[in-house]
Amino acid sequence: MVSMDVIAAEAGVTKPIVYRHFGDRLGLASALAEQFGTALVAELDDALAQDLPPEQLLRATIDTYLAFVERDPHLYSFLVGRLGAPVGADVANGLVTQVGSRVALVLGEQLRNLGIDSGPSEPWAFGIVGMVHLAGDWWLERRTMTRARLVDDITTLLWNGLGGLVPAPREEEQ
Repeated sequence: MVSMDVIAAEAGVTKPIVYRHFGDRLGLASALAEQFGTALVAELDDALAQDLPPEQLLRATIDTYLAFVERDPHLYSFLVGRLGAPVGADVANGLVTQVGSRVALVLGEQLRNLGIDSGPSEPWAFGIVGMVHLAGDWWLERRTMTRARLVDDITTLLWNGLGGLVPAPREEEQ
């Protein structure tokens, strides 16, 4: 864990200035989380606002999220609590709630445009966000595939569903 002395030295200020501005380590972590969340949501809002066909919009949004967390995986890990950050659970839940709400709005619009009941848009959105969030965590820890491959795999599952992955029975089996 990085000491407040190291943080102050890296920022080019004294430790008392860091404490005066942030209060303590939790205050600093909260400020980092707020900045990280604001930047993430802004990039996701841009991705969700693109005028793309639904499958391409899904793919672009997943890629935007994964590219964002890939840029600074250590900060991301610290903020979501895997490195012992005291704000971990609150940050992760707050980000998931913010992103889930935005995805629900876009998904609801997409469903209404297709003439489909938009009622399930909110639980579906939170399910999608949870899946991408946890798959992203898995990927950052293991890096057993490229980001592009992960985006393709998640998009395929979400777009086609599990049923779309199972081959149809052959005529002689029916």
